[in-house]
Amino acid sequence: MGRPYLNRAHRRGMRVAVLDTADALSWDETRAAMGPDDRGYPVSGTDDEGWLAAATAALADGPVDGVVAFSEPHVVAAALIAEELGLPGPGVRAAVVSRNKLMQRELFRRSGLAQPEFFHARDVAAAVDFAADRFPVVLKPLSGMGSRSVQVITDEAGLRDWAASQDGSFLVETFLDGPEVSVEAVVVDGAVVFSNVTAKTVTELPFRVELAHHVPAALATGEQEAIRAVLTAVVGAMGMSTGIVHLELIVRPDGPYIVEIATRTPGDYLMDVIEAATGIDLYDKVIAAACGLPLNIGAVRPETASVWFPTPEAGKVTSIDGVEQIERLPGVVKIEIDVAPGGEIHPLRSSMDRIGMVVYRAPDRPALDALLSQISRELRVSVE
Repeated sequence: MGRPYLNRAHRRGMRVAVLDTADALSWDETRAAMGPDDRGYPVSGTDDEGWLAAATAALADGPVDGVVAFSEPHVVAAALIAEELGLPGPGVRAAVVSRNKLMQRELFRRSGLAQPEFFHARDVAAAVDFAADRFPVVLKPLSGMGSRSVQVITDEAGLRDWAASQDGSFLVETFLDGPEVSVEAVVVDGAVVFSNVTAKTVTELPFRVELAHHVPAALATGEQEAIRAVLTAVVGAMGMSTGIVHLELIVRPDGPYIVEIATRTPGDYLMDVIEAATGIDLYDKVIAAACGLPLNIGAVRPETASVWFPTPEAGKVTSIDGVEQIERLPGVVKIEIDVAPGGEIHPLRSSMDRIGMVVYRAPDRPALDALLSQISRELRVSVE
């Protein structure tokens, strides 16, 4: 998720200090993406203390013009450093709230924003009492990423089984059905300067893992306006200052309901999908915002793009065919398959279980769907 920022920074003639794990800094892809003047700083641990210690080492080597958090674990540390240096950033309050689902729920309740009914369960008995006449319910740890451990539960036995695998308190929320969308937006000094609404295709219950994302979302004008109104309200409630936000929503007949908000780069290659459809390079815009430079958004290209995550059956991979043919198809932006023959495909319970992706674009949605049909025919993953 962070490597595209290196490419965009180099285009601007910038040097980059990369804070990451020692393993990630040693990967061939990371070394190839880093320029001769870039430097890596390994973190001692992927907690706030580890990121801040690495930042201290980076700051000792010279002044910094901008700070970007590209993934969930370093959102708070990046916000702290940006604030300490007087540089643009989301603000510590917005960063902390974005990292805790309960803090979000309490803040949005105080702000009168639409969201699922929720309960902070400190023990299983309290969770069972809340859920008794509300099944199905959504169970969530207070923090995390990639929908890990998030599950829709339909009865008390399932709730007790899920809770037995958790450490600490958790959230119980009423389950809301409806189309799922996300909003990717760039904010500068508290004002939304660019926003995009992305539609999702997700698995059936109980895990609701994303199978695809589509830009633009096919929504009525009134729904689009309601979503942007919620975005503005959420940014204001959090006190978000400058950076990128990723807001997830469920669209109901009475309006959009908030699922959660993140103040960092969205996952699932959404930045690449948005650029493929609109021509707007959000990686570059995030760097400009972080450095206090003009964003120069420009005109939005009215095309369509998607990312598709293939979902073969679980098992041991015996062969993978069709990748090179897919790469040559007109409209295919990129394809990555992260499993090889001999590797294991796990049951799809979170985004961490997916085996790869294809980003592709077309002038309109019918052409986009036709291209996906061709891609899905070409890709053949055999398992036993």
